[in-house]
Amino acid sequence: MIIAVLGALIVLLGLIGLVQPDRFRSMFGVMDSRTRFAFAVITRLALGGLLWWLADELRHPHIMRVLAVIAVAAALGLLVMGRERLDRLVDWWLSRADGVLRVSALFAAAFGGFLVYVAT
Repeated sequence: MIIAVLGALIVLLGLIGLVQPDRFRSMFGVMDSRTRFAFAVITRLALGGLLWWLADELRHPHIMRVLAVIAVAAALGLLVMGRERLDRLVDWWLSRADGVLRVSALFAAAFGGFLVYVAT
């Protein structure tokens, strides 16, 4: 159930980005740099831990474990990257055209939908 709720939240975030890219931008712009960095690292670690821990209860447990490793690796990559580089990357990404943000949001929504699928 936890993974399904998390997936639904990711779908919602993706849909906001698809329909209202400016609102999507403002959601990321609201957080200060430290909060955004901590949130990025903690959410990836939490997602990786949850996917690993719950993999046997989900459809496609091997894929879930691969995604868990990717999520933890992404968290470690962010730690190595550092807050300043993450800020520059996020600022660059948010300055892209609406179409680019919509494509990113579509990928997020698809990933969230996949999480809902594997959890139900």
